[in-house]
Amino acid sequence: MFDFNLHSDIASFWAQHESILAILHTEILQGSFMQSIIGHFICAFLAGFGFTYGLNPPLKTLVWSGIFASIGHISRSSLMESGALSFSGASFVASLFIGLLGTFVAKRLKAPIEVVIFPALLPMFPGKYGYQSIISLLDFIEHRDDATRLEYLLSFFDNFMIMFSVSLSLVAGVLVVLSIFYEQSFMMTRGIKRLKIREH
Repeated sequence: MFDFNLHSDIASFWAQHESILAILHTEILQGSFMQSIIGHFICAFLAGFGFTYGLNPPLKTLVWSGIFASIGHISRSSLMESGALSFSGASFVASLFIGLLGTFVAKRLKAPIEVVIFPALLPMFPGKYGYQSIISLLDFIEHRDDATRLEYLLSFFDNFMIMFSVSLSLVAGVLVVLSIFYEQSFMMTRGIKRLKIREH
């Protein structure tokens, strides 16, 4: 028989890791961590909601697209900050995750999966790197010094490849979901179409 003294084990663990646990408690529950999460959630939600509203989708999908944009952005940021995945890898996992969530929500809303998912992905595309690649290309064309031109050319390719790989990862994650649930996505709107035909 095993004899575990749970109280002494907990006390020993707390004594050894008291400073670390205190820091985690301060950062996560009281400090900048929660503020950062809330700030990222709100900004990503507004971006996703704004992109969705501009595409004039059904009103019932507006809020969900904003929520999925927030979930995707926070999950990608968390994976990158933990060092578990690169920018592209984290983007693929986040896209796959919101794609799976979007499938279940779209089924409840009786809306196509694409209408729910695609607007939520737009805020996650690396527009910053696309902008920087264009600026680097313009600087490369403008300057005549070979060393400076080489520096701008390398900067262009660095930013362009990041933009391309991350964008490809985002699209690939959604395509995996759509390829699995393609027929289900088609069936989601079939009942609505039949109802409209009967009304006419």
